[in-house]
Amino acid sequence: MRYYFIHFCLIAQLAFTALLHAQNPTSYPNKHPSTIAFQLPETGLITEGIGYDPITQTFYISSVHERKIISYTAKNGTTDFSRPADSLWGMFGLKVDPTRRLLWGCSSALPQAKGNTPASDGHTALAAYDLKTRRLITTYPVPVDGKPHLLGDLTLSKTGTVYSTDSRSPWIYRLEAGSKVVTPFLTDSLFRSLQGLALSDDEKTLYVADYRRGLLAVTLSTKQVTCLSCAQTTDLSGIDGLYYDQNSLIAIQNRKKPYRVIRIQLAKTTSAITKVEILETDHPLSSEPTLGVVVDKQFYYIANSQWDAFDDAGKPVPNFPAQKPTILVVPLH
Repeated sequence: MRYYFIHFCLIAQLAFTALLHAQNPTSYPNKHPSTIAFQLPETGLITEGIGYDPITQTFYISSVHERKIISYTAKNGTTDFSRPADSLWGMFGLKVDPTRRLLWGCSSALPQAKGNTPASDGHTALAAYDLKTRRLITTYPVPVDGKPHLLGDLTLSKTGTVYSTDSRSPWIYRLEAGSKVVTPFLTDSLFRSLQGLALSDDEKTLYVADYRRGLLAVTLSTKQVTCLSCAQTTDLSGIDGLYYDQNSLIAIQNRKKPYRVIRIQLAKTTSAITKVEILETDHPLSSEPTLGVVVDKQFYYIANSQWDAFDDAGKPVPNFPAQKPTILVVPLH
C-alpha cells in the first residue's frame, strides 16, 4: 500500500527466485517455518490484502492493478468475487465481518490501478459486500478536500464500526455502525505514513503501524497517541500488516530486506512492548509481503505482492518475471 515507498529489486534476483520456485515450490530449508497455503493462477495482480470467512472457509484476496476481489476455497479454487460493474478502484485491505455477513474493503485510486485517470487519482472509499448475495452493497467515499487520500487497511470493532488508515494524508477514518458517512477520527503529530491497525480484545486501544515511526497505540476514549516503539532498540519501522493475537501483535515488515513476520508481545497492564520475536525472515518466496489474516492458530499472508512489476506511473516493467501470487502460512503457537 506504500506505492511511493516501492523499492526496485534486481531483475536477476527476481528471476532466480522465480526459477527456484518453478523447479521445486515446496522444497526450502527447514529454517523457514512458513509453507505455501495456496497460489493464484493469475499474474500481474498486485495482490495486497487478504480476508477470511470462517463460516464458509473462504479466503478473499484483493488486487490493486486489476481493481477486483478474488475468492479462494480449497474445494473450488479461485474465482472473481467482485464484478467489473462494481467500478472499484485499486483494492487494498480486506476484512470479513462474519456476524453481519459482510466483506469490507479499501478501494483507492492510484496510478498502479488499471485505467486510473488523473481525475480520480487520490480518491478513496470503503466498500461493503454482502457475503450471502456476493453483491456490492455500497461504497463510502472519503470526502474530496483537494488532498490525496489512500485508505490502505482497516479493522472492525465487535459492533461493526470500521476504522481505516489513510497512508497519503495521515488520518485515521471511522465509519460507525449504521452510519452512511466516513468521517475523520484522528490525526496526530506522530503520524507520518499510517499502515496496518488492530484493536485490542477489550477494544479500548487501537494499535497503529506508522511506516516511519513504528508502532503507535491510540487510547480510544481520550484519543491519546503513544509511541510504543520509541523505547525499543528493535527496529519496528516498515510495518505494513498488523494483527492482534492473544495480547500480542503479529506484524509484517517490508521496508527493507530481510522481510520479516514478527510477534510483538505486549505488557498486560501498561502500554508497552515486552518482547519482539521473529516468526519468519527472508523466505525465498517473500518479495515484498503485504497483509495477512489470523486463522485459528495460524497466520496467512501475501508473500509476493509484486508492486515492482509496475513503475510509479503504473506502466508494466519490461521483462519482469511473472510470478503466481503466493499465500504463505506460518504457525503462531
